Amino acid sequence: MQNKSIKKNLPKYREIEEDLRYKILFGLWKPGNQILTEDELCKIYQVSRITIRKAIHELENAGYLVRHTGKGTFVTDWQDNTPESPTLKSFTNEMYELGKKAVTIDVELVVTEADRIMAGILNIPVGDRIIQLKRVRAIEGGVIIGYSINSFPFTSDFSTDPNDYYASFYEYLGTFGIFFKSSKAYLEAMLPSAEVAEKLRISPLDPVLKSVKISHSIDRLFAEYNICYYIGSEYRYYVQQ
Repeated sequence: MQNKSIKKNLPKYREIEEDLRYKILFGLWKPGNQILTEDELCKIYQVSRITIRKAIHELENAGYLVRHTGKGTFVTDWQDNTPESPTLKSFTNEMYELGKKAVTIDVELVVTEADRIMAGILNIPVGDRIIQLKRVRAIEGGVIIGYSINSFPFTSDFSTDPNDYYASFYEYLGTFGIFFKSSKAYLEAMLPSAEVAEKLRISPLDPVLKSVKISHSIDRLFAEYNICYYIGSEYRYYVQQ
């Protein structure tokens, strides 16, 4: 699941923080579970105790872990504590609100099988088929903004023709009665992998904003997992409070 070329661009404690956060987000460590000790984590990642403590401290500040003196560190009920986006917006709607028209300039579609991690995210059995949709997003005029990877359960109703996914993905799902209200998400800045840099047509030294999002339909029967890499110099993320 992790992209090694991306991780090499992160400080060591951030690399470890991301690995541990993935274990929590993807259900490998569940709320209430005690995580490994600092000594065990030091051996696994081959780093100092200071580095491990810094990674754990970041996850504590983010609300994923809580430390109980004399007992250890435990996973919190992070799904209850993590704020949800009040309204789930598509890239198309985001650009529209900024007075720009969104376009898709490249689409790749792959039908594959869900591994244990992806099955946990999408709440489906391991081995079930999923669709992975890879799209390069831009605004009218050809200015590339982002590269997104959407993963969602396969059904015979969904088209496997990439040409059917050039318009808004969420509007497409809406034609099947699938609507989203909110999502769990986080953002982080990093340097792109070779694949991401090539898709975005930027240098591997140009920073990107990585968005990781897990969304559920209003009836909670359909889940979608999205990773999107935005060009730092072209995209702004706005928070409304």
